[in-house]
Amino acid sequence: MLRKKLRFWKNPSFDILLTALVTMVSMTNWLSAQSFQVRHDHSPWGACQGDLTISDQGIYFDSKTKEEHSQRWGWLDIQTVDRLSATRFSILTYQDQKWLLGRDRLWNFSIIGDDSEGLNNEYFDLIMQQLKRPVVNRQVREMEVEYEVPVKHLHTFGGCQGELRFSRDWIVYVTDRAQDQRSWRKRVEVANIWSTGAYDLEVEVYEREAGDLLRTRRFRFQLKVPLDENYYDRLRREMLPLRNGLWGYSVDSP
Repeated sequence: MLRKKLRFWKNPSFDILLTALVTMVSMTNWLSAQSFQVRHDHSPWGACQGDLTISDQGIYFDSKTKEEHSQRWGWLDIQTVDRLSATRFSILTYQDQKWLLGRDRLWNFSIIGDDSEGLNNEYFDLIMQQLKRPVVNRQVREMEVEYEVPVKHLHTFGGCQGELRFSRDWIVYVTDRAQDQRSWRKRVEVANIWSTGAYDLEVEVYEREAGDLLRTRRFRFQLKVPLDENYYDRLRREMLPLRNGLWGYSVDSP
């Protein structure tokens, strides 16, 4: 029996199989990471360039022009990520800024390489799955729409117009004003939703400045057509378990 085992381990076919398995594992790890050529925009002025990599271990920035700005963030080192566009995003960390009295540090990046798709949904999904915290997503999420309504998003002064779209897992605000677009996961970013009348709807979400992530921001919408009462009642029932949760959101949402 021992001789048979020894012959098995020395079998060339086994060596080939083992090599193939190791290669497959390496390829899987490689495919799970994505790198971009980026510009790190300094505050209040200046910039440096380098490579930024997103993997299942975290986000890494290797500066090619300012070595002291190179960073290694595990997912537990990141508070949130704000996707401003397909080529611009920011990372809020727990690092202190001494010259701002210890305020959490925000790192702003712009993709400058030949990556035509930029930080698309596939790569941003990797961030959302690994981070397990609320994010800010200013890109429109493609989804199977269950209900939509034309609206005006009310600002402190004035507002912008667009559509609110709802699916099983998402609430999306679509508008020509890019900085006001949002895609919220119902079970992660959305804290509450309510209406005070047929032409009014408010969405309360986890989106604040540095250090205030678990506080909320309210988006108030003026509806151009009456709110469907049946769908609104369904939304309220969906939100009830989240409002009764310990922190108000579920980290297990897609």
